[in-house]
Amino acid sequence: MGNEDTGLHLGGLNVVDNSIRTRFTRLLPDLAGSEHDLRYFKDKLVKVLLGLIMLVIITPFFLVLFQVAGTGLVQLFGTGPGQGLDFLFTFPGVGLEGGIRNAFVGTVELVVLASSVGVPLSVFGAVFISEYTRPGLIKELIEFASDVLAGIPSIVFGAFGFAFLVDFLHMGMGLVAGALTLAFMMIPTVLRTTQEALRSVPMSLREASLALGATKWSTTWNVTMRAAFPGMITGVLLAVGRIMGETAPLIFTAGNSLSVPTELVGSGSWVASMPYTIWAYISDPRNYLQEKAQGVALTLMIMVLAIDVIANLISRKVTRRLV
Repeated sequence: MGNEDTGLHLGGLNVVDNSIRTRFTRLLPDLAGSEHDLRYFKDKLVKVLLGLIMLVIITPFFLVLFQVAGTGLVQLFGTGPGQGLDFLFTFPGVGLEGGIRNAFVGTVELVVLASSVGVPLSVFGAVFISEYTRPGLIKELIEFASDVLAGIPSIVFGAFGFAFLVDFLHMGMGLVAGALTLAFMMIPTVLRTTQEALRSVPMSLREASLALGATKWSTTWNVTMRAAFPGMITGVLLAVGRIMGETAPLIFTAGNSLSVPTELVGSGSWVASMPYTIWAYISDPRNYLQEKAQGVALTLMIMVLAIDVIANLISRKVTRRLV
């Protein structure tokens, strides 16, 4: 009897075990489908969150654009006094009721002069550090200094420009002092972005050029720098966009004028700029000057956008030739 009971008990366990296995096997497709649905839900949730983050990032740009364009478009395309073409091509005049020719021309002169000094120094400095300097203390010190300079507030550059250029070198406030101060601000940004662009160029391109008999400089100029050109342009754009909107350094070094500069240094070299004009007009209680400040801001945004588009077209052309 004991053996029979044991057999019956084991048989019952086998039946239960087979029943559980059968039910579990039937549940597997449902579990797999649930797991697939869960992964699909997580994927969609991440996409939605990333989309919301992107929306948060770009929203301030459109808010600024709509705020500035709401009043600025009237200044650029209106028909009143000091509006339309007169807004860009006439001087402020009595009561500042005219245009912003002084600030428009002054900004272009400052940016061109600053870029002609800052960009070559930054680019060739980055080439020397990346291509000709061995890893070591000197290279680390230069990179550390450029990182520190990139984080210094603009007003500190302005104080330096006033103390060193205006006072110590006796340049006086004006076009050259303002442009050199802006050039100093450009150097860290262009230097570091150019370094990163050069590092991204595969070593195989350099080795192939050297294997064909090219010199070190020929390889750097014709191969490495051309391959890194899109990244270099990005750094230049960031730097130009920054200096075009700077006000504090120019308050200390460039002064202000209701006309265009007639000298490089001296009393006739005082130069107006669009950021300084925006600050001066928006601080004035007169409503029409505050409206003009919106027009100046919109013009500055359009100038930065135009530089961005032109530089991207040049970058694509150079990259296409390289490929």
